[in-house]
Amino acid sequence: MGQDTGRGKVDMTSHETDQDVQLMLQFKEGDEDSFRQLFSKYQSRIITFCFRFCNDQVLAEDLTQEIFLRVYQGARRYRPKARFSTWLYRIAVNTCLNEARRLKKGHGIQSMEQPAMYAEKNSPPEYRDNDHISAEETMVARQRDEKIKAAIAKLPAQQRAAVVLRIYDEFSYKEIADQLSVTKGKVKTLIYRARQRMKQTLSQWL
Repeated sequence: MGQDTGRGKVDMTSHETDQDVQLMLQFKEGDEDSFRQLFSKYQSRIITFCFRFCNDQVLAEDLTQEIFLRVYQGARRYRPKARFSTWLYRIAVNTCLNEARRLKKGHGIQSMEQPAMYAEKNSPPEYRDNDHISAEETMVARQRDEKIKAAIAKLPAQQRAAVVLRIYDEFSYKEIADQLSVTKGKVKTLIYRARQRMKQTLSQWL
């Protein structure tokens, strides 16, 4: 926690010393290059998050564009109350959840509650060091990854978001609570229920 600096306000907290926060504040003041740096750093991460959520590469890229457009347009209202990545992923989560609701209400549109038919074809490239991995091990690992993706895709939207944020992006429960606008206890419940559902889905394969 920050300490009193004697100037009538608390000292800068860890998120305020975050270099990404500083870049966002510079962009808020009109420095376009700072936005480009943030976009370059986080673009692939956000695409990957969106893909893991919706299981559709084209949709993931479209959602990423929308997310960064919201970041760009929301610069004037930006306040560094958390790490920049926490704030950015909150926008990403809201965008993905809104899209999930829209698709679920739509007619004749595949819901993101179901795994995409061509998930493997649409998957973003994953780089592995295959020098010491046999072809059989690689095949088993790929099959396992696809089964996990399919299990995640079947989760309710909030559970899916919580699991991806926790397992893949390694956010804390507190950060995920902020990103989902729920309590820390709710996050633990979401992840617990998601893991139980995934165990049931994966039980035959495992």
